[in-house]
Amino acid sequence: MKKYIVYIMLLTGWCCMSCDSYLETKDYGQVSPETTEDYASLINMWMEHIETKTSKNPPTYMYQDVLRMECFSDNLNASLSTTTQKTYMPMYVGEYMGSLIYRFEAQYKFIRDANIVLDNMKDDGSELWDKTVAVAYALRGITYFTLLREFCEPYDAGRATEIMGVPIVDHFDMEAAPDRGNIQETVDFVVSDLKKAVSMNMTDKTYPLTSDVAEAFLARAYFWGQEWNNAIETAKSVLDKYPLAEGEEYKNMIQSKPKFTELPAEVIFSSYTQGSSTGTFENCYSKYSQYRPLDLKLITQFREKERDIRYNLFFNKEYLNTKRLNGFVRSSEMCLIIAESYAHLGDEINALHYLNMLREKRIRDYEPLTMNTLPQENECGLITVDAEGKPLTPLMAAILNERRKELYMEADRWLELKRNGRPEFWVGYNGIKYETKKYLYTYPLRNNDLIANPDLEQNEGYDEL
Repeated sequence: MKKYIVYIMLLTGWCCMSCDSYLETKDYGQVSPETTEDYASLINMWMEHIETKTSKNPPTYMYQDVLRMECFSDNLNASLSTTTQKTYMPMYVGEYMGSLIYRFEAQYKFIRDANIVLDNMKDDGSELWDKTVAVAYALRGITYFTLLREFCEPYDAGRATEIMGVPIVDHFDMEAAPDRGNIQETVDFVVSDLKKAVSMNMTDKTYPLTSDVAEAFLARAYFWGQEWNNAIETAKSVLDKYPLAEGEEYKNMIQSKPKFTELPAEVIFSSYTQGSSTGTFENCYSKYSQYRPLDLKLITQFREKERDIRYNLFFNKEYLNTKRLNGFVRSSEMCLIIAESYAHLGDEINALHYLNMLREKRIRDYEPLTMNTLPQENECGLITVDAEGKPLTPLMAAILNERRKELYMEADRWLELKRNGRPEFWVGYNGIKYETKKYLYTYPLRNNDLIANPDLEQNEGYDEL
């Protein structure tokens, strides 16, 4: 990525605020940025953090986040854990809630600096201005999308104006105390920002957040907000530009590791491209991720076994993980978004077409599924209802099971459980029962946040904790 001098004295006032004032940006005797280069420095500081993951809580996920979120879900069998070491392998989401509460504040720092740029940077007609604005819109939109998925209940079209959103601020004010609004307002804001980033057609891949990346997140936002037709159109546009990988190209992508001179095949975005392959990274891959075997229901979904390239690539004969922990956004997900969106619209032909499109890239001597040859099951692990609350059909179950396989160990499954019914479940280990209740899918706000802004409301289930 292009590096610009970071104006340390300039940024100190904004970057070193107290926990209670992370929405503050008014100039109280501080020096404001003046030139396009000054503002670009502010944005590029965050771009470097995304590339190297030197920031603990950016809006995208690092390998530690990937592993922990797998542990929250039903992909790994917690009852068969071989260690009580929980730094990277919590038994369930409740064990890690003390750290998750800090993501709310941390992500608003990204939003704060994007707003400083978008509010104040004067258009000087330069290419740098265009790029900086495009990246700022993408950064703000992606950050709000992450907040939406983590701190709001799952989207429900029938209750979209009743479910709490997150505070929306398109420019910060020290006296402002925005309330949470509703989830529809949050979805609309995310879509608006990402559409602006896409429209600017920023293609310089020396920046992590190009317009293609914004478009992939836009497809995700439409999908999460159940705008099925828009999700299809947007995901198709991305898939056309990033065709599905197969064979050796797919193997190389799955096992790739930074540093990346260019992103692996079909990868639209990676949250960690320039960091060195540290001991921690290697341990998370080779050691910690093998403390717990895969869940049997996940393993049995690989019906074609060795004919499926993922069968020997993702786990070994002891059913322990062998897939690298990479924070990718891939075109495989776009293909699955299209398939599921068509299924929600009742278009079985196109839903099957895109499901088969992915499967034929993964399974040797593949015979396309038809409505008559679909596995006759109505569940996907813990998931028994779809995103609209309807009982799973064999077609929807097949799509969700394919997604579970393809995006295993990519920080997807926990969010899929949340999006599809928030099933409650428990695991037992060492005589202790660890129970995931419905409210735990939505992270709590810290007391400091609630004290700083009385208009904020705590998420359901946490008032007495």
